[in-house]
Amino acid sequence: MAKPLSIITINYNNADGLKKTMDSIRDQSWQEFEHIVVDGYSTDNSVEIIKSYTYKNLDWISEPDTGIYNAMNKGIDRANGKYLLFLNSGDILESKHSLSRVSNLLRTEKSIISGNIIFKKENSLRVRQHPEKITFSYLVGNAISHPSTFIKRDLFKTYGKYNENLKIVSDWAFFLKVLGLNNETYISTSEIISVFDATGISSLKENLDQVNKERTQVLEQYFPTIFNNEDDRYIFNKFISNTKRFRYFKIIEEYPLFRKMTTIILSFIVSMIKLFRLSK
Repeated sequence: MAKPLSIITINYNNADGLKKTMDSIRDQSWQEFEHIVVDGYSTDNSVEIIKSYTYKNLDWISEPDTGIYNAMNKGIDRANGKYLLFLNSGDILESKHSLSRVSNLLRTEKSIISGNIIFKKENSLRVRQHPEKITFSYLVGNAISHPSTFIKRDLFKTYGKYNENLKIVSDWAFFLKVLGLNNETYISTSEIISVFDATGISSLKENLDQVNKERTQVLEQYFPTIFNNEDDRYIFNKFISNTKRFRYFKIIEEYPLFRKMTTIILSFIVSMIKLFRLSK
């Protein structure tokens, strides 16, 4: 019988962080989950750490991968739970009751369930809350916290898994697609789910240029007739412009039916462009 939840942990040469993550999962008061560890063929003692745990429903592999999202996609392929939670090595569940406090929500049919998260960096802690209602402009300008968000597994069958061509923002692109463009259902909870290790690749200052570059790439793909030049950088500034493009995005945000129509129209345009290029 499938579990309500699959927790997916990816790891590469972070044995200390992996131990912290697995300790927090092992100690949960609610145990109706499976835990899948995807190790990227680590050369430290990560595999020995994994083998030292014997709690039930632990599944793991250790083999080379091509990056973060390739490893996550491997976890998705192995998962059987109704919902997926991505808790990578170094991230921990906030308390031993983190999962029990939200277990009732996992019986719903909501597509995305987001809880609060603590960002831990050196000696500082910061709590990040998700809004009660997700708007289109919020999705473009902000990221949904992966380690505190439960994602219905069927979404990956409907919309595809993470884009492995993106190295940092593929989860952001996925949320934009399923919530912003396709109006999947969403709820938030005030419960703190996890503590995020803010020393990872997406949190490093030296990677900010790559983050913005990849976000621009995604927007150009999704909105080829709208987001098409350098002047459109205002999207990263929460749509403060008063141009026609801004009003267009606001219409998309306020009317789910129009959002669906826009998705169909843009998909058609992209298909026509591809056909035109192939015919040349």
